Amino acid sequence: MLRSRRRAGQRWTVGAVALTPLQWGIDPTSAVSSGPARAAASFLLVAGVAAAVRYWRPGLVERAVDGALDRPLVTPLYGVAAAIFGWIAVAYVFGQALRVGGGVGRVAVFLGVWVALVVGAFGFVVVGTGVTTILTGRRSWGGPLAGAGVSALVLLVLPDRLGLIVWGVVAATGLGGSARRWLRASASVEQVTE
Repeated sequence: MLRSRRRAGQRWTVGAVALTPLQWGIDPTSAVSSGPARAAASFLLVAGVAAAVRYWRPGLVERAVDGALDRPLVTPLYGVAAAIFGWIAVAYVFGQALRVGGGVGRVAVFLGVWVALVVGAFGFVVVGTGVTTILTGRRSWGGPLAGAGVSALVLLVLPDRLGLIVWGVVAATGLGGSARRWLRASASVEQVTE
């Protein structure tokens, strides 16, 4: 039976985000040390994801925005539920990877955090595109840039940890339309096969 021991000065936090990084003495907010630098990094990440998605999968943003705007009141609920489920799955995978130990666990945590950030950035692309679609009636590059601006503003204006929480909730809201459509499609497939 494995038992973990807490060393003096080591911080433990409940939650999937902080499983291993805190054991290594890494504070999640210390990846980029200042609020303005974190905001700039967020802006560049969201803009980069928007450019990559528009290049490789041009219809993906439009489908995600359509899904979000179909039911705008329940979209945030689906997004937050999907994010919670996703973090539970990530926590399980982190735990399994850390049992392997060594560099495998660290690489798994690194890749998991990057995947979560890229998915969150896509959520901001959808939120920005959705807002500009509502305000202007058309979809242009202004939408992803608005999403990038919102992602930076949240991290710049709010205190560190609160900013990260709000960033995650807004990103999850952008993913809610796609999560709702995916759940509806899988439910209809199950009904057809029964």
